[in-house]
Amino acid sequence: MGNISFKYVIIVISLVLLGIQTSLYKGYGDDLDSHGLILSFISAYENGVYSSSRFYGSPFGELFYGFIGYNFGSFLGSFISYCFFLFSIILIFLSYSNNRLNQKDLFLFILICLSNPVLYLDNTNPSDYPLSLFLFSAALFLFKKNFKIYSIIFFALAIATRANFALLIIVFLIYEIFKNRKNYKLSLLVLFYSLVISSLFYFPIFIQNKYSLSFISNGGGPDLTFEALTPRFIYKSYLSIGVFSSIFIIYLFFKKIQKVKKIILNNKDIIIFIFLNLLVFYFMPTKTSIMSLALILFYVFLFKLVDNKKYIYPIIFLNFLFYIVSYQLFDFKYKYQGKCDPKEAIAAEFKLNISQGYYFQRTETMRNQIFCASKQLGENSQKYINGSRIK
Repeated sequence: MGNISFKYVIIVISLVLLGIQTSLYKGYGDDLDSHGLILSFISAYENGVYSSSRFYGSPFGELFYGFIGYNFGSFLGSFISYCFFLFSIILIFLSYSNNRLNQKDLFLFILICLSNPVLYLDNTNPSDYPLSLFLFSAALFLFKKNFKIYSIIFFALAIATRANFALLIIVFLIYEIFKNRKNYKLSLLVLFYSLVISSLFYFPIFIQNKYSLSFISNGGGPDLTFEALTPRFIYKSYLSIGVFSSIFIIYLFFKKIQKVKKIILNNKDIIIFIFLNLLVFYFMPTKTSIMSLALILFYVFLFKLVDNKKYIYPIIFLNFLFYIVSYQLFDFKYKYQGKCDPKEAIAAEFKLNISQGYYFQRTETMRNQIFCASKQLGENSQKYINGSRIK
């Protein structure tokens, strides 16, 4: 028993050290909205004027990460995001676990999520997605463990942080209402108050737009056409699952196709969340972080699929391999060529070649993004580059 406890202490210490190292490495990160959250906070705090960080805003995210970046700098923001990501993984795992916790499976689940470089690097930026993911995960856990009243505030804040969670929450709660018709009132209450509370956060934007809903739009990204959206969706989904591990996972699904069908029938809410999250990402294929929830739930599905967890270890190995080496199937041609121009692919030519791992590619992207984003902060640009507090 003592050896087991010591092993878990070592694991926890390792996770804390990993978070510290990641936060030192990240700075303000490569999320396209990190600087916007800080600028929105500065505008409200110093000038008394609310200016949303993007077309429909991220009210709670702007307040939370804007305050941290302004007063404390990037390290605290990145470390908190890392903690949010870690807690999200645990809460989602517990939401779909039996009452008896298998600690070995939990640590293995944490490891498979951390081993995915896209998932990990997306959710350790000091930006609003790790926060919204955590709030949603906490709400889901509370709801499924019959603390439904307490889930209201977390559902509401998840929507107030990233509005795209509204679709998932509304459909999920409607599904719960029809699933438990005899006890539907509490789920209906959760739905009503979650929407009312979250709406209060968007009220200033509503006023700024002269009581018009025109701010609810996608102000960036590719054209909303099948030809523009589908290739990006397929490529980024395959990239997010893993350029190596996706092949092995496809093999597993075909090998256990009958069990796949059974899990789908018995876990409809997982399928609903994955489908809706991917649907949102299909129409907003700009940042892979948008599909983080679908990826984590996909791993939950995978754990239900394999009774013998020996199948998980090759996936973890292939995920870690993706950190250091990769391959490219296409040579992309981009619409803009400038260092700080948005990356929008307009053509692709098949060309197989071995490339640097995702970690090295993402590090270069991150340095460019921090440099380009710093220009928006004027005299505080060097502080942003250094990861210092903006105040």
